[in-house]
Amino acid sequence: MRYLLPFIILALAAPGLLAQGSDEIDIPTDSRYLEIYNKYERTLESLGYPVGRARNAAYVPDQYVFFYEGPTAAQDAANDRARLENRLGANRVHGVATCGCGDYQISVLQLDSLGGEERGKRGRESVAQDLGKEEVEPNYYIVPELNQVEKHPGFNRLPRGFTVKPSGKRTTPVDIAVIDSGIDVAMQDSRYTAGGPPLYLWENPSPNSATDPFCFPNDFVGWDFVNNDNSPMDDHSHGTHVASRIAMQLDKYAPDVNYRFMPLKILDQNGVGTSFHAACAVFYAAYHGADVINASWGMYGERDRILTKAFRYAQSQGVATVSSAGNERVDLAELEHYPSGFPIMDQLPIHSMLFISASRGGSSLWPGTNIRLEPTVPGNFGGFVAAPGDNQYGYIPRHLSSSVSARKSGTSVATPYATAIAAEYRHRYPTRNPIWLRNDVLAAIKDQGNEFFINQNGQAYPYYIFDWVNVP
Repeated sequence: MRYLLPFIILALAAPGLLAQGSDEIDIPTDSRYLEIYNKYERTLESLGYPVGRARNAAYVPDQYVFFYEGPTAAQDAANDRARLENRLGANRVHGVATCGCGDYQISVLQLDSLGGEERGKRGRESVAQDLGKEEVEPNYYIVPELNQVEKHPGFNRLPRGFTVKPSGKRTTPVDIAVIDSGIDVAMQDSRYTAGGPPLYLWENPSPNSATDPFCFPNDFVGWDFVNNDNSPMDDHSHGTHVASRIAMQLDKYAPDVNYRFMPLKILDQNGVGTSFHAACAVFYAAYHGADVINASWGMYGERDRILTKAFRYAQSQGVATVSSAGNERVDLAELEHYPSGFPIMDQLPIHSMLFISASRGGSSLWPGTNIRLEPTVPGNFGGFVAAPGDNQYGYIPRHLSSSVSARKSGTSVATPYATAIAAEYRHRYPTRNPIWLRNDVLAAIKDQGNEFFINQNGQAYPYYIFDWVNVP
């Protein structure tokens, strides 16, 4: 089942996923998101990125993402572009990027005539109505939280003579897709990890396969979706740090796990990516057999249908996902943040996912962490879970600093604690459904973690702090 073409599985997606309709045009912007949007706008524009407002979220001005599936995907994409050129003028429609070459295709077009403040969602509705399709979205910005967004020089070159170094472990590999800013592949050699565990890499068993629906040339260890090449090198530091935290936990608590990292680069040298990059990477990870996805990034305010579809496909392929809760100290029961919001949607939640908040010390929460104020109800997983996210040690790429390590804080670096537990679970139960994995891991955290409460308006809301737990 894990290697069926995406369009077969995606046919299972329910119509309820597309419940938002043309009445979105008249829904006002929610003022609760304004402060967050303004932070995105200021930070991104200071780094040279143009920013538009798609109702409650930041997006790349004038850019829209289109999803197609089935044997006529490429032709359908070409036909829709021709229709838009006919309506808007050929000089106003520009191809930006494409992902997929077979029975599905994700495309980004820049439509110059649909720009302007708050035109992101309105433009989306106009295009969707004209083309008679729902799978159109603004190209949203995603980041590993704004305190991680900073200027770095670009670097995307595999080392000369690069090869994948096997771990030497005899157990079946557990493949962890780190969808992030890439990984410094030199860290698979313990000579560069300052005595810590190596970052062993996944190796594509069939690069350049004629049946691969991505057609990425020479994708030996993953893909760089930012620069569209086979060198998912980390030129920011976030992805390498995240992977190292997973490796350290496994090395300490589950040394038999034959972990391998699939580096999928969606965040550029400044830590900035888009929902287009993210959706492509999730599809790639799921198609190529990842066991667990670590998604230490997010976006606020709007749910992207195409990204939702990607994570549903991942679930159908047996992939569990661990995501970061976000760093704005907001209640996720009140404000939307994705992908952490996918498992807690009111309709058709994605049950193979869990999100992680950040703690500081043994009993308190990290000040910036997002939370979810939900009372414990018999029969469900009330409350939320948090792992250490304050001043956490991890590796960083060698070319960024004279050191190979640094300390980072936030929910991004708390997430790897749960990803490591999920990998150990997959090591012991390689064929178990990812929904079971998520539920069993979450139940173990709430059973073995330390329980605390937030009191608000006379109600006590539980949360559970963990480092490592043993899942039955």
